[in-house]
Amino acid sequence: MRDQNLTQPQPDFCPGGRIFSDLQHARTTALTAGDAVILRDMVALAPPATWSVEPQRGRWQARPYRLADGQSGRLLVLNDLARDEGPCAVPPEIEIPLDLSGWYALWIGVPRLDLRPVLTQPLDGVDVALDGDPAFVHVFPERGTRHGRPLGPSGVEVMCYWTCARLDGRRLRLRVPYGTFCSQPWGLVRGSISALCLMKLSERQVAACAQDGTDPAHKRVWFFHDGYSPYWQASNPGENCDARYPQTFRNSDVRAIVLQSPATGVANWPSRVTGLVGEAVSDAQWPLLRRGDRRACDYLRWACANGQEGMRVLANACHAAGMEFHAGLRMNLFFTNGPLGQAVEALLNGCFWRDHPELRVPGKAKWDYALPAARGFVLDLLAELAGNYDVDGINLDFTRWPPVADPQRHGCEVLTTFIADIRRRLDAVARARGRRIALSASVVDDYHAFCGLAEQRIDLEAWLAGGALDFICVQAWDIAPYVALARRHNVPLIAILDQESVDVPGGKRADPAWQQETRPDEDPLPGEEYADAPHVNSTLDPTEYDRGALRCYRAGADGIALVNAFGTYGRRLGHVDEIAQRVATGRIFGQSVSASL
Repeated sequence: MRDQNLTQPQPDFCPGGRIFSDLQHARTTALTAGDAVILRDMVALAPPATWSVEPQRGRWQARPYRLADGQSGRLLVLNDLARDEGPCAVPPEIEIPLDLSGWYALWIGVPRLDLRPVLTQPLDGVDVALDGDPAFVHVFPERGTRHGRPLGPSGVEVMCYWTCARLDGRRLRLRVPYGTFCSQPWGLVRGSISALCLMKLSERQVAACAQDGTDPAHKRVWFFHDGYSPYWQASNPGENCDARYPQTFRNSDVRAIVLQSPATGVANWPSRVTGLVGEAVSDAQWPLLRRGDRRACDYLRWACANGQEGMRVLANACHAAGMEFHAGLRMNLFFTNGPLGQAVEALLNGCFWRDHPELRVPGKAKWDYALPAARGFVLDLLAELAGNYDVDGINLDFTRWPPVADPQRHGCEVLTTFIADIRRRLDAVARARGRRIALSASVVDDYHAFCGLAEQRIDLEAWLAGGALDFICVQAWDIAPYVALARRHNVPLIAILDQESVDVPGGKRADPAWQQETRPDEDPLPGEEYADAPHVNSTLDPTEYDRGALRCYRAGADGIALVNAFGTYGRRLGHVDEIAQRVATGRIFGQSVSASL
């Protein structure tokens, strides 16, 4: 067995073996499979300079707690809306020498406290890594949000599964999530941890985990990274933001990670075809951007200048972790100044868009794909991606925002012939590289498209019959007709789970459980990052991902594509039998909840 991390948990985090509460005692005892080391005094594990009893900027706060079953300890929590003092509010990283002999399943105890402000994306829990890991992983109680509140119980401790690893001579590294401070709201520093649980594994369990983690029958999940949000939300230059995704999904059901360009006209890599995100923003426009926009620009500029652009980092990290890496392009995503700010056109449309108004659909923020020059721009961009980076494939995203072709001016042949053009261009690049480059497309029927594929001038059967696509990603309430269509042409179909209701055919706009009383769910508005209580978008719960995935699998889908997702529940979304069991019981993968805290 190689000294690598495994990512399959056991059914219970503490299955009835001996329990040790002292790390040194555990090191000097011959532990056997099922024994667990449960450390509840987190304060004793942290250097004195990292914590205080009273709230103090730049330190964790130590708090005593007692569970309903009598277990007690001292937890660490931080919740500082520090604004521009955010960097000063981040405590030093904590290192804990574990050095236990053999393999263990590692769980993190996280208290679900009533922390304000509430966020769309939880930042409680901690970032964790073992020495030698290529990146940190964010471990937290994964729950969705609805009506401005997190789903699931509060006032409890959630034991969150992290990984399996050999701990001989190893140290645990722990820090606040992302090691920095959040952009929404600006300057929030948050994290919490109440316990570590290290459960000894048998050789048989380790072998079973390794075999399961590499079983191709379960490699059914595709994770889409939008190429912008992680830098916007909470990341500083040098934080190695991109590498944490392959580390999170190592040896899991995730087959591939797809990193997209954030919009059609700009790149998040140093491009000769177009400019970098934000390059068209003038000095006068810079203050008009949201703080998150400015942070994303800073990160991407740094990454490109230091050879750490996401396309390079993710390609290397995915392949090192045994996953595929695909680059994605949003096919007709351009913006107009308005709700998202008065500089968003310069930020995300770029110089090429500004300099070539003749390539646009008249009166709309869209490329006119009937024009050879507009098609040539995209062909050159995709060829550059495929030629410069070690990609296994290219994904064409037609889901942001449909229709991509102009229904009033274009017939289906515009996109059908364009797909064929892209296939030919990629084949030319592939011949030079010496191996095939897969081509896929993502489409949406209704939901946020508000219309079907025919109204979008997408002839999916013609796309599949043409032989250009290696697989197709489809978001639709009734996926079965598309499964049948794909099978007729021997093309795998991956069902998209985006942030839409899994219970109502019309999606979140038709589901009363998703309705917001304040304003519709959308990207943060300019200035909202300064609000003490920003708008909280509704998001899917892991139990809903399970229900949606199970429905798609039972309709014949070959896999699941996670879009706008941020949790680790995708690590087991390829195990259909397990999904069915979770749906039947309401359990959440990798989480065990205490009675109360």
